[in-house]
Amino acid sequence: MLQFTSLIPLLLMSQSILAAQNIDPESGLIIDSGVAVVKKQCSACHSPQLITQNKASYQGWLDTLRWMQEKQGMHSLSQQTEVLILNYLTKNYAPEGTGRRKPLVIDNWKKLNTSDE
Repeated sequence: MLQFTSLIPLLLMSQSILAAQNIDPESGLIIDSGVAVVKKQCSACHSPQLITQNKASYQGWLDTLRWMQEKQGMHSLSQQTEVLILNYLTKNYAPEGTGRRKPLVIDNWKKLNTSDE
């Protein structure tokens, strides 16, 4: 039993080392297919931290891309490059879960809140 318990810290440490290897130390981006293109295209204008701190669906990332092109002067991308970037972002920086509970839905809020009347 003593040998088994001494392996637990070693396993936990090796797991964190392996997890750290999946992050690009230079940019902080998740290492995956398309990361080089994302680093090149996105880091030209802003910190990669703007990517890592955000989460969005495919449509959300596409809307963000369009906003940057329309309002921030970002250049047009080839369709192949755009799809590669959007697929990378959607796979690695998608929304996570729904939280601890579903949002409350109150259709007749004013009727329920009668203290203001």
